[in-house]
Amino acid sequence: MSTQDKSSSRSRSKAIGKSAIKNTPPKDTKKVSLFRRLDIRFPWLKLVLVVFIGIVAILDLLDLTISKTNNHVILATVAPMQKHVKVTERVLVGKKLVALTFDDGPSSATTPILLQTLEEKDVPATFFMLGKMAKNNPDLVREIESKGHEVASHTMYHQNLIRIPLASAKADINEAASVIEDILGHKPSLTRPPYGNNNAEIRKAMDTPVIIWSVDTLDWKNKNTEAIVSTTMSEIHDGAIILMHDIHPTSVEAVPTLIDTARKAGYEFTTISELAEIKEVDLEDGELYYNILP
Repeated sequence: MSTQDKSSSRSRSKAIGKSAIKNTPPKDTKKVSLFRRLDIRFPWLKLVLVVFIGIVAILDLLDLTISKTNNHVILATVAPMQKHVKVTERVLVGKKLVALTFDDGPSSATTPILLQTLEEKDVPATFFMLGKMAKNNPDLVREIESKGHEVASHTMYHQNLIRIPLASAKADINEAASVIEDILGHKPSLTRPPYGNNNAEIRKAMDTPVIIWSVDTLDWKNKNTEAIVSTTMSEIHDGAIILMHDIHPTSVEAVPTLIDTARKAGYEFTTISELAEIKEVDLEDGELYYNILP
């Protein structure tokens, strides 16, 4: 092939190459995501989404409740944001310690309100339950223990154990323990006799430490929130066991103020067992305890 023919052939090859390059569709080197396409087409969508999420979060914090009344009116109510925040944290070091105890429950009407208060205040308590009340409210019994409170026995029917035959007293004590065991899977480790009445035979039949009290709030008698707080603070002391009843609305209403007042005076709250552990006191079966002191 002559030099002229070779030059002509190379020219044709270059022309064909350029034509092929021009006719080849460009490769899509970057795929655009669905979110990117939406962002390009609807640039205002992100702002709407952020505002919506913000509104939902605020309504959740306010605990928005929407309900319909008998008059077919829609009501929207909100709860205070404080209900979602613990008011304080327990600090036990350097504090005078006391045990808050509640008898005769649990009550489906008042105990849940008390549990809410105790949760907000970060206070554990010991509940001396009647077997008959526990049997009627098993879910509430489980909730009490699940929230870190101590479940103890106050016997089955709140009988005066020293005024009935010993066999009947033993049956009452054992039935309550069985009811609580059926609900929680374990027997109560503490018992409080009704009215605090006991004797050596009763204490032996209980087969647990026998817990009385050193501070009687008299909440069952005066049913006045101010009086309950005042009485408690006049008798409170380090290692005290405080007696209250979670079946009275006024008692439950007094608890927030009582906790705050005691804390200002340098006290903090524990369960009976926790108090005994901190004070290094071994609670013995059949023994009486009015307070927990080393």
